[in-house]
Amino acid sequence: QLRVSAREIAAETGLSFELRHPDGLHLPPFGAGSPIDLRLPNGTVRQYSLGNDPAERSRYEIAILLHPASRGGSRSAHTDIALRDLIAVGAPRNLFPLYPAEHSILFAGGIGVTPLLAMAEQLSREGASFALHCSNRSAARIPFRERIEASAFADRTHHHLDDTPHSRLDAAAVLAR
Repeated sequence: QLRVSAREIAAETGLSFELRHPDGLHLPPFGAGSPIDLRLPNGTVRQYSLGNDPAERSRYEIAILLHPASRGGSRSAHTDIALRDLIAVGAPRNLFPLYPAEHSILFAGGIGVTPLLAMAEQLSREGASFALHCSNRSAARIPFRERIEASAFADRTHHHLDDTPHSRLDAAAVLAR
């Protein structure tokens, strides 16, 4: 059981939740790219990626996009989870690990940036060479925009917006460089 210690807007239709142990204890370690299972108030269990720096042991940060055709998961998270609630959480497991590389190129779309933020945090902390490319429909839909702009890796982050033709992602060009 973890306590919701923060509930904030992460993007136009997304919320971020910060989860902490109710007694202030350290949380199980996780690797960049790890998800956790979250038992939502309506009883459904969904996986959400951790987006904070894996070096942090005091909190987990997740983001949940409100899906228009939600079968209950994202809708329950958005309407039923309140600040200070206790939520049942499974242990992190890494199904999307970050592998060492001479240079890493991280590609994200929308709220899918969440696990890549954990990777960017780790790579930045380690002084590794990397670039983060985030594709979104519009500037209003960029998840964690303020956090990214204030991060140590802001200068290595590139936003590609569907509603701005000159900024659209050209993955082939990025990979060719």
